[in-house]
Amino acid sequence: MSRGAVPPLPGPANVHSECTVTLVMLITFSGLDGAGKSTIIGSLVAALEQHHQPVAVLHMNDNIGIHAAVRRLRDVVLGPRPAGLRPPSNAPSLRRSVLWNKGVRRLLYPIDLLIFFCYRFYLERIRRRVLIMDRYFYDTLVDVADRRWWWLLRLYERMTPTPALAVYLDASPEMCFERKGEYSVDYLRRRRQAYQVVMPWVAGSIVIEARDLERTKDELRRIVVARLAEGEA
Repeated sequence: MSRGAVPPLPGPANVHSECTVTLVMLITFSGLDGAGKSTIIGSLVAALEQHHQPVAVLHMNDNIGIHAAVRRLRDVVLGPRPAGLRPPSNAPSLRRSVLWNKGVRRLLYPIDLLIFFCYRFYLERIRRRVLIMDRYFYDTLVDVADRRWWWLLRLYERMTPTPALAVYLDASPEMCFERKGEYSVDYLRRRRQAYQVVMPWVAGSIVIEARDLERTKDELRRIVVARLAEGEA
């Protein structure tokens, strides 16, 4: 999958193809770490390029919001972290204790939405790209899920732009642990339960079982190509 920067915006953005297109849409992927989001997005980008659709891919944690900005500043000051080198999930750090604090992230959510509006306006309205999000604000809602704050999360969901296609890749915690092994099965189970609360709030969201990645890629390609055909009609 080819990569390129979007010069007028800070931070990396993966932009594909240079041809002009009149169709634009927002496609988002949500799901557990290890569900296969990046693999499926790569396949979808290739399918869209075959239909001469220019695409931009953004990652929620790397490109959007305050956390992403702080992460880029850290890389400028300290240098980028070597690929594949990550601290253990229980390791104490400023990022985990402050930026990943649920209360702080709930407060930052509206600011992150504003930042996303700017990215989306530029990529969809000016560059005329199909915008694909690897993780989305729905994943953030899962990150900050707390029984005492469901009312606030419901309000935030209503404030969040509804994608043309919101895809939730539903995979078992055990399978995700086998694929990636980054988080415990118990933690992944809790996250899956939160997804099962959040995703039904999203109008028109699609739930795809991610047990067979090849079948999932084929199914999603058919859905997206059908949506593009509807837009061209």
